Amino acid sequence: MTMKKTIIATVLALLTVFETSNSVSAQTIYTSLPDPEDKYYQPFKDSLKYFNQSLQRNAVSEDKFFTLADQEENFKTKNFYYPDIWLRDVAPVVTTRLVKFQYAPNYLKPKDSHYLNGRFNKFLKSRYRYSKSSLILDGGNLQWNGDQTVILTNQVYHDNPDWSKQEIVEELQDKLNIKHVIIISKEPGDVLGHSDGMVKFISSHKLFINDFSYEPGFLKQIEHQIRKQDPEMKFVVLPSAYTSKGQYDKKIASAKGLYINMLETKQAIYFPMYGLKSDKKVMQLVAAQTNKKIIPINVGKISTLGGSIHCLTFDVPDRFAK
Repeated sequence: MTMKKTIIATVLALLTVFETSNSVSAQTIYTSLPDPEDKYYQPFKDSLKYFNQSLQRNAVSEDKFFTLADQEENFKTKNFYYPDIWLRDVAPVVTTRLVKFQYAPNYLKPKDSHYLNGRFNKFLKSRYRYSKSSLILDGGNLQWNGDQTVILTNQVYHDNPDWSKQEIVEELQDKLNIKHVIIISKEPGDVLGHSDGMVKFISSHKLFINDFSYEPGFLKQIEHQIRKQDPEMKFVVLPSAYTSKGQYDKKIASAKGLYINMLETKQAIYFPMYGLKSDKKVMQLVAAQTNKKIIPINVGKISTLGGSIHCLTFDVPDRFAK
């Protein structure tokens, strides 16, 4: 009888592990379509629809893509009105926890960011379990290494003048359940101040880092800042083919040619293609650092708005779903 109970307990334990591993690997990725009448995004209407079609058509089976839209499309949508395309920044940050920070960037009018923050909170409320923080932080400014470390730029200091640096670090450690917070300088002249155009974790102590070819000396500066805070960190320099040609918004720099702004899920990397000569070469460099499937996605025109694939998406593990 005792042996039988032991066998049953073992089987149940194995089933629990199996279910947990499956729930951890499963994820949903969201994008958004703007209002069809939005004049700002009107020139990009077709490109945005093609982008969403490409993601859904080429996705690995484990990645479930949905586009937030209140109109029917020929791809999968969630019937919800969210009038902006940059989901990454308004969305919660994912570590072992899901944390929604305050969305109040200095590059938007307060009434606009307040409205967008409210809309996305409404979307999240009935769908996900998450905690909140009053710290102002764009999702695109925080990179997690999958363990105990995050990297973000000093933009977080500028956005939270009433917080001390120590208070900011402690808030991140507490809310995100991590130990190490690495702060780096934001790129000169960058209005957004996001780290997802600068670095991307390959593993816990290994990073893709932008070559910053358009900012002489900046690469060494960032490498030095990171190594000072984590001496074990290794770098793989990712060439940039950045070009301001065709920049759409006078205030926000184009992201065209910034390959580091890719989307990585448990099974794949969705890699930005800009229609530039260096696209395939850089994609091969990324492929050499992973066993995951590399899926090229064209964002050549959209990127002139100031962001790329990582900026346009919000990926959330299904374990946080209600």
